[in-house]
Amino acid sequence: MRWVTRSFPGVDRTASAWLIRKFVDPEAEFTFIDWPEQELRPEHGIPFDIKGVEHGHRDGKCTFEVIVEKYSIDDPYVRRLAEIVHAADIRGEEDRAPEARGIKAVLNGLRFVTGSDEETLEVGMMIWEALYAHFRVEDLKREMQDDLEPLPKTERLRLLRRILAGDRLGD
Repeated sequence: MRWVTRSFPGVDRTASAWLIRKFVDPEAEFTFIDWPEQELRPEHGIPFDIKGVEHGHRDGKCTFEVIVEKYSIDDPYVRRLAEIVHAADIRGEEDRAPEARGIKAVLNGLRFVTGSDEETLEVGMMIWEALYAHFRVEDLKREMQDDLEPLPKTERLRLLRRILAGDRLGD
């Protein structure tokens, strides 16, 4: 499916695109419009993070949270990311998650160091994937503490990388 959002993606748009591709539509393609200057048309694709659309801010929730709810995504790490996205995206909520201010600064700056909206989105989605992996690894470290502790640091990291890579490949 093709999904459409506003130009210059930031926190919520990069996070929502990551969520869509990872949990809703693995083959998702993304396109951008200069909204509100450019009229949103059905042929652009499924709209997200545009005022007034189904996949947009609603009832005090950011787009990411609305998508999680709509598609019943029940993943503890996605719930943690939803807290961060909300805090970083909703004005006045920055203190709800300790990572929010840093993520917001990085993703806002990313808009100006990439060459296109597509590149911003791809790099932004990698940042969200990395944060998702970080939370998973923290849990794995706790769960596997006895197995990991005797290993040298680089072997521990390689093992954790293999576990996450195996999960991505369906092993």
